[in-house]
Amino acid sequence: MLRLLTGGLHRSLSTAASRPPWALIQLTSMDKSGAPAPGASFHLDEPPFLTNLTVPAHFVHPRPRLDPATGKHGSVPGQVCATSGHGFLLARFWESRFGFSVGGGDHRESLVSAILNLSFTDMDTNPETTRFVCNPLSGELYRLPDIDGTKRTSKCNHVGILTQSEGGDAPPDRYAVAEMFTAGGREEEGLVMRRFLSETGEWEKLVGLPSPLPAGRQMDIVTVVVAFGDRLWWIDESWGAVSVDPLSDRPEPRFVELPRGSVLPDLKGMVFMKQLGRYRRMGGSDGKMRYVEVSKDKPYVISAFSLDDGGSSWTLDQEVPFLPIWMDECNQFPPLKEMPAIGAIDPLNANVVYLVCGDQLLGVDMVNKKVTGSSRLAIPRVPILPCVLPTWLESSKIPYADWSKKTTAKREVSPDTDKKDTLRVEVELMK
Repeated sequence: MLRLLTGGLHRSLSTAASRPPWALIQLTSMDKSGAPAPGASFHLDEPPFLTNLTVPAHFVHPRPRLDPATGKHGSVPGQVCATSGHGFLLARFWESRFGFSVGGGDHRESLVSAILNLSFTDMDTNPETTRFVCNPLSGELYRLPDIDGTKRTSKCNHVGILTQSEGGDAPPDRYAVAEMFTAGGREEEGLVMRRFLSETGEWEKLVGLPSPLPAGRQMDIVTVVVAFGDRLWWIDESWGAVSVDPLSDRPEPRFVELPRGSVLPDLKGMVFMKQLGRYRRMGGSDGKMRYVEVSKDKPYVISAFSLDDGGSSWTLDQEVPFLPIWMDECNQFPPLKEMPAIGAIDPLNANVVYLVCGDQLLGVDMVNKKVTGSSRLAIPRVPILPCVLPTWLESSKIPYADWSKKTTAKREVSPDTDKKDTLRVEVELMK
């Protein structure tokens, strides 16, 4: 199952001293030119400018744009869906197939018309998905095995990556890719985790993890999974976050509520929940978990909180009206027509947050109350992910285990010897 390639930076930033210590990643694309490419290309730029990732098509193995067997057309969009604290990326590509009616005119004109009018037929609602772990600076890629033995896992949207190093600030020795959800949608049945462990090279399914959630409410996860403090964090921007160490032999989920005053009523299933993550954000910065939100009314107050080391209470660190900062820069930017959204939290400087204002991405220093820089966004509503780039990242390797067995085993593990509940772990070893 091992698939490794190496590539590298797409600009002349060849040393740690000459490149940015972190990047803002937005777009991921597939190189369909057919040009020789040993691995991924990282189009690195310094924030607030965006960095994009390109993966060669021969590694994704897409089918022809027009499938002769079905007559369907297809596209293969990509996304960096998570980042780790050591600079590794989790990227995915999904191959969407669709049909459209061809009129009496040109076939290409009919395709353009279908795109403009959204008049597709027989749309594949669960397209085939391929996931990779990527070292963005070396270009090395590792193709993950299919979840549950099938490529049709596009609905597994909330997957994160956690890396771990035995030597502190050093290349990671292992990592886990994981998703977590409630069993059958009911908290009383506990939580379910699917995880891929680099030591074994396989996916495991852990059932029966004790749920830390209060009774009567479920998490509504919309945004990306955050890696921080040896844990992955699944975030409901209306309520709080569940975190767990997916590398642990006995994972113990924990729940932390949002700061007092930020907790909203149960909004699960409401359309607004899909937009809430644009104005509320959790992320690690300067050694602490942070929570930042923007108020919906003028003067659009930015409130920034930090979680204490025990993970039980929040401290309000900054509370800054944004509109006066924008007005001070009005000679550079057009009038502010809508509520600013949160692009990212600076992972190295907790005093700086990046806001999306129309088609502009602005770095905002909340202490000095000024704009630190800006860039233009081609697609403002596509999520932006911060990614740290340690000095040793370019020369480090992705840990892996080269397994070639093809069997299935099951074992029973007790998560707590004082309880009768059992943690059922289904292990599938895939070639």
